[in-house]
Amino acid sequence: MDNNSGKGGSTHASWTSAMSSFMFSHLVNVVAGGTRTSSGFKAVHLNACARAVNERFNSTLTGEQIKNHLKIRQRKFSKINRLRKVSAGWLG
Repeated sequence: MDNNSGKGGSTHASWTSAMSSFMFSHLVNVVAGGTRTSSGFKAVHLNACARAVNERFNSTLTGEQIKNHLKIRQRKFSKINRLRKVSAGWLG
């Protein structure tokens, strides 16, 4: 895991597919455990996820980086679903 300092002191996390999968599995288990997430994950859950990812992959992620990665993946998933719905009209 590589965190590169950018301008303004922000860090950019390099995610592997294994890290993403582990993060999603961890968050799925949080929900499966009965946590309500209709308004998103709370900081305590994101920080716990970051600790789990860091232990597993010897990285230095923060809860905020987990939150940002989750948002990016959700946006990509939404775009893919919109494109699927549009292209489904062409197939039929």
